[in-house]
Amino acid sequence: MRKFFLQVVTLTQAIRWIRNIVLAIGIIALIISVLLWRMWQIRDSVSDLGWEYSQTKAERGDAVTVTWLGISTLLFDDGETQVLVDGAFTRVSPLDVISYRRVKSDIATINYALSTFSIDHLAAIIPVHSHHDHAMDVGHVANRTSAVVLGSESTANIVRGADVPVNQYQILADGETRQFGEFTIKLVASIHAPIGSKNQEIFPGIIERPLRQPARISEYRTGVAWSVFLNHPRGTTLVQASSGFIEGKLDGETADVVMLGIAGLADLGREYTAAFWNETVAATGATRVISIHHDDFTAPFGEVRLLPDMLDKVAKSAAWIDEINADGDGNVTIELPPFGKPIVLY
Repeated sequence: MRKFFLQVVTLTQAIRWIRNIVLAIGIIALIISVLLWRMWQIRDSVSDLGWEYSQTKAERGDAVTVTWLGISTLLFDDGETQVLVDGAFTRVSPLDVISYRRVKSDIATINYALSTFSIDHLAAIIPVHSHHDHAMDVGHVANRTSAVVLGSESTANIVRGADVPVNQYQILADGETRQFGEFTIKLVASIHAPIGSKNQEIFPGIIERPLRQPARISEYRTGVAWSVFLNHPRGTTLVQASSGFIEGKLDGETADVVMLGIAGLADLGREYTAAFWNETVAATGATRVISIHHDDFTAPFGEVRLLPDMLDKVAKSAAWIDEINADGDGNVTIELPPFGKPIVLY
């Protein structure tokens, strides 16, 4: 009897010991979660960048316009033809990003965006590369329009995973062009910014087979990162959404406007930022820069706030860009795009 009693006592102590450990782990996890959440809230304000907002146009007309819809999703429109760069309307939560959960496109938000922003005569969709925050929704957008998706084999495997008809996507080689209305689109192969571990890009490589949702964000591999030129009889815009570059690659190319992605520059340094500016803005002779990919891509669609400091110090990068511009001839105007409003390009 005494032996049985001791066994019961020992078992009770073990249960209490395990319970205390689980409780302690839970408390530590809660504290870490609260700290991380607090750190996630620490960020600069958009007004800290010090750039003026671009001039906008209330209605379609004879101007060529671009409407920024967050991250580097850009709707170009000349009144007759629309071209969409990226088309990322789904927002993946910070928890999903950190935990690499399987995620899927937010169909309600895609439908809302297509309707609200009158994306009703879309001819082409061009993901700048195949990461989730650029290409995750393109198959669903293509299926709701007659638009043709242009890009790499990786992008093609994203749209194949969404069962897009084969005549609605094309795989382009470096330097190839396509004509849609009065827009001539040219894709020039570039590289993604080296913002991953060991100065590598994040989620490198290619998507080798049709990618069906739900899928982890790590499955959305880069593929080819493009410099996208949109030439129109009234002017040319370069979309350089990733802050990566190949030295000398854009020599001989020209642009009036550069839509410049600035995410990740703070960690890459001022010297890198200067080289990036010289290889995109200075190389093409552009006199106007509109910032893109500076916003928190986990915020709800339509809500614009900068990336948290724990990921990127955007105001620091902006200050470097102002200095670099001033060190040159200083004739480049730098602007911020208002969300969802047509910006007059030319």
